[in-house]
Amino acid sequence: MRPLLAVIQKELRAMSRDLHGLLVLFVMPAVFILIMSMALRDTFALRVSEKVRWQVWDADHTADSAKLVTQLPPPEASVVVRGPADVERALARGGIQVGLLIDQGYSASLADLESARAVVTVLAEPGMPPALLAAFRAEVQRAVTMQRAAKLLEPVRAMAQEDHRPWPTLEQMAGSGLVAMKFHRGAGAELTAVQQCVPAWLVFAMFFVVIPLSTIFIQEKQQGTLPRLRSLRVPMATLLAGKVIPFYLVNLGQTALMLLVGRFVVPLLGGDTLWLDVDWLALWAVATAVSLAAIGFALAIAAVARTTEQATTVGGVANIIFGALGGVMVPKLVMPLAMQKATWLSPMAWGLNGFIDVFVRGAHLGGILGPLALLLGIAGLCLVFAGWRLREL
Repeated sequence: MRPLLAVIQKELRAMSRDLHGLLVLFVMPAVFILIMSMALRDTFALRVSEKVRWQVWDADHTADSAKLVTQLPPPEASVVVRGPADVERALARGGIQVGLLIDQGYSASLADLESARAVVTVLAEPGMPPALLAAFRAEVQRAVTMQRAAKLLEPVRAMAQEDHRPWPTLEQMAGSGLVAMKFHRGAGAELTAVQQCVPAWLVFAMFFVVIPLSTIFIQEKQQGTLPRLRSLRVPMATLLAGKVIPFYLVNLGQTALMLLVGRFVVPLLGGDTLWLDVDWLALWAVATAVSLAAIGFALAIAAVARTTEQATTVGGVANIIFGALGGVMVPKLVMPLAMQKATWLSPMAWGLNGFIDVFVRGAHLGGILGPLALLLGIAGLCLVFAGWRLREL
């Protein structure tokens, strides 16, 4: 036990000399969580059309056209339009994302089933996200459909009123109340931007221990510290444990800080709140498995590299590739199906899936055995490889 404590103390002293590297491990993910949680908030919203900046030009000027506008989400644009040309200019300047043009004759067309002329035009800015555009167009289509149905049923409604019979609302006739939305039993919370970003950037930050760890490791190789320890017959398991434990504690500190950022800081900026009513044992297990995989990967890189430049370059590039492929930088749910399957090539995806299972699906320890096995397996392989390389010193 005494040799292990001595090696851990040595590692802690070496880490204290690289405060800038440790600071990056905590500041970088916190900044990314704040930025990406706000940037992706609307992507995870149930009604994304509420966030569309749009404006309308009503050439019909009837009660029906005015009612159509009131049935749509409030426009988030303060652009004043006096005609279709103003709408075009606002789109070109970026003042709005969508222009809604209601032509003259809209009210008359509602009751005319033989009319084939489009009287409502959704004019979109080419760079608008397809999901937002599709959601807004669906809102317009729904509102027009309901208005036409009401117009066509007016004679029947009048006859029912004369007979003093109750007349159902259009929502009742359409069966809107017959469809409910809920999550399956056992689910924790819906997937929001913060539920995605906190675990994603936490996993990414954990794997970046390759920078401070490889720096310390290679300096010890170059200065002869590791060969001297080997000559003193310090067991290989003790040397590896002395490096794993300090950085494992750093990773746990990262986990605690990122959870606090998602729970308290992101909501202050208008974002969603991180849901923390989870199985804490399962959460600790995922964090531990990700940490061991990240540390093992860093030790394997450091054991092969000859200089700190090689280690940080190879490790940094590998982490960026893992992050891009594993659903960290681009959420898995917006990827094509083939790319979603390819995420399993990245160990970051294993950790991210485990965290999301705990945060969103309410998984307990038994429900995350797959990601845990993959992460602990890669950790074990990397540590065995690093130990084999150390024996050659």
